[in-house]
Amino acid sequence: SFSSYSFTVFPNPVNDNITISNDEKINIINIIITDLNGRIIRNQNINSFSDVNLNVADLSSGVYIMNIDSEKGKITKKIIKE
Repeated sequence: SFSSYSFTVFPNPVNDNITISNDEKINIINIIITDLNGRIIRNQNINSFSDVNLNVADLSSGVYIMNIDSEKGKITKKIIKE
């Protein structure tokens, strides 16, 4: 069954690059990173069945919400930028 455990996001806390690992080869359509106020910081079209690497070096330090939109549903992960 599909769950947030289908995706692993690492390293977390992150400095420069964060990887979204996808064990079940689910198609990741889009990744949106928002701040805690819901403002969209990054909106990235992906369309990939494999691991995704995102460069977040330009983000300020703090806590962000990563919304992963996949063919099987949406997943939300909290990420910490150092």
